[in-house]
Amino acid sequence: MPSVLDSLPQWESAAVARGYRPRTIRRYRDQIRYFARWTSDPKLINIDTAMIQRYQEAIAKDAKSSTVANALTTIRSFLRWAIKRNLIPTDPTLLIQWPKKAKVAPRALRVRDVRQLWEVMDLPPKIRRSPWSHARDRRAIALMLYAGLRISEVVHLDWRDVDLESNYLTVRDGKGGKDRSVPLHPRLRSELEATMATRGPVCGREDGKILSVKSLAHVFERLVREHGMNISAHMLRHTFATELMNRGADLRHIQELLGHERLETTQRYLMVSTERLRSAVALLPDTW
Repeated sequence: MPSVLDSLPQWESAAVARGYRPRTIRRYRDQIRYFARWTSDPKLINIDTAMIQRYQEAIAKDAKSSTVANALTTIRSFLRWAIKRNLIPTDPTLLIQWPKKAKVAPRALRVRDVRQLWEVMDLPPKIRRSPWSHARDRRAIALMLYAGLRISEVVHLDWRDVDLESNYLTVRDGKGGKDRSVPLHPRLRSELEATMATRGPVCGREDGKILSVKSLAHVFERLVREHGMNISAHMLRHTFATELMNRGADLRHIQELLGHERLETTQRYLMVSTERLRSAVALLPDTW
């Protein structure tokens, strides 16, 4: 009977055959490996509910409920694959209670934070920063703030998918493996026009290669370190969606622009739509 790690190559081949995206496969594989090492790589037949519960309790000490839930979902998916391969008879995750996910409102930037961000980006680059890298970082910020792109989508955006003539860009193979088109805001268009190329990554390295997500995230770490700004890449995407919501954009249009598969995901932005709340309060009479 194979162990968890022994079974991983077969599971990965099956995932590829089912059309799982490479990033999804890597994420699942890493989580399965972590589970296997924590449990001393048990034989598949020896995995039981108690073992999974102990693992759940251990990782819950240092992880958010959503992270724990994702780990459990990965284990369940792996074990159900093992059932289909007749490697185990039953699913030991059936009696596992998934953690409740807290309904946390997306954190968007305030208007003054956005103004401060652009004031900082309008400053000339420091000596250790090249003008080319500074312009690249401006494009990345504009893509998240004015097109709502995820940081992973920014690093994979190619100049061939930026159509200035038709005034839109195309996100290829976004989350869930879907393509989507996003119209170009004038501010974003001007940032792109300043360095428009014919091919290659829009926010890549100076040698034309793709920048890693981790490297692009360092841009925001630098803003925090050098200017004391409380900002992350995903906060820009949240700001894009929240501002659209506050200004009366249709919820389904926002869903399409963000590339959300489910409308429920987009509805989180209703939690932070201050303008809608203000309009609701304004319905109250001045006197009773």
